[in-house]
Amino acid sequence: MRAEEVDQCGKCGLCLALCPVYQVTREETVSPRAKVQLIKHFARQDIQASPYLRDLVSKCLMCGACSSFCPSGVEHSGLFMRMRSQMTETFGQNWRLRVLHHLLSGSGQLELASRFARWGQKITRNMSRSSIGDIPLKRLPSLNSRPFRRQAPAVNEPEGQDRGTVLYFTGCATSYLYDQTGWATLKVLTRLGYRVKIPQSQQCCGMPLFAHGHEKQALGNIQSAVNLFGGQDIQAVVVDCATCGSALRTEYLRVLANLGQPVDRAQELAEKVYDVTEFAAKHTQELSAQVKIGAEARPVKVTYHSPCHLKNFQKVSAQIDTFLRDLPGVRYVQAADWESCCGGGGTFFYEFPEITREMVASKIDNAQNTAADIWLTGCPGCRMNLAGNLDQDSNLQLQHPIQVVAGLLGD
Repeated sequence: MRAEEVDQCGKCGLCLALCPVYQVTREETVSPRAKVQLIKHFARQDIQASPYLRDLVSKCLMCGACSSFCPSGVEHSGLFMRMRSQMTETFGQNWRLRVLHHLLSGSGQLELASRFARWGQKITRNMSRSSIGDIPLKRLPSLNSRPFRRQAPAVNEPEGQDRGTVLYFTGCATSYLYDQTGWATLKVLTRLGYRVKIPQSQQCCGMPLFAHGHEKQALGNIQSAVNLFGGQDIQAVVVDCATCGSALRTEYLRVLANLGQPVDRAQELAEKVYDVTEFAAKHTQELSAQVKIGAEARPVKVTYHSPCHLKNFQKVSAQIDTFLRDLPGVRYVQAADWESCCGGGGTFFYEFPEITREMVASKIDNAQNTAADIWLTGCPGCRMNLAGNLDQDSNLQLQHPIQVVAGLLGD
């Protein structure tokens, strides 16, 4: 840790009102400013590594709210990642993260694991008492019958006027869990006149690794993405996952700089990355002209949960909110806490279920109060957490925003 990084914190306490974990626990020790002070004293060797210190640093959603509004410019997320790395060097990697690292270090391992997982899901679906965190196994999404990247063509030609080529970073969730998001993305982009290429050798963005402090282990994933998607004559790199988008758009630069690696190519890539709903919002007029609405059709009523990685890292929540308001055929009702964290946070929901429980309950209450039919979110982790905690008899459906857009375009 560099001394100037931690010395920037003025301990003003503005982060307390923004930190979702602190708002639930009301424990100063888990607040962003407390973590920064702990890191400062650890760097100065005033305190030593301990399981308690490791747990305090882990009790964070890495949502980025504190960094986004810090008047002193403290980069909390980067500090916390590096502190987690220090704790791993001292105490080692737990077995769950060792397995995760192995699976995410290449597409082959993850595809093989998904085959076994599909078989396992058939057995565990009826185990009503089994759960991950507070989410019953039977409420988890079913795995795709085949990975999306094995189903979709590598090159998808545009409809109508050719406006150029975009690369599609599908991410792990779309490839293995939510292929309907992938098909909707292809439909919208090709209808807009873009040729969509899906690099078949892409793998995990690496965020699940370096967010837990395993920056060195994630370097291969980062370099693979930069080499595969960067430096090409294209209009954009489109991402349908808020977390993957943040990795490619902001976090690669931070991790590579911290590891002493060159960042030029990562910077070039970052400048071309768009979240798919943000990209659609840039073409609101063209899409609106293509919307097919029957004379007797009722507008689809939706509400929206803004993922932290879109709001705090990519800064595109407002554009998506406006897009949903302007899209014909949609009646958008904004929930009271539409920009609040859902408490999923990667592995946070099963490491600290008692905190997530309170956060997600409030989100669900406010979404249901809108009387919407569909709850939209552009993060598969949020989608899984929100859908998994809904009552079994709830009629509220979770979808990616691009699915609603694709549905409005007709066949």
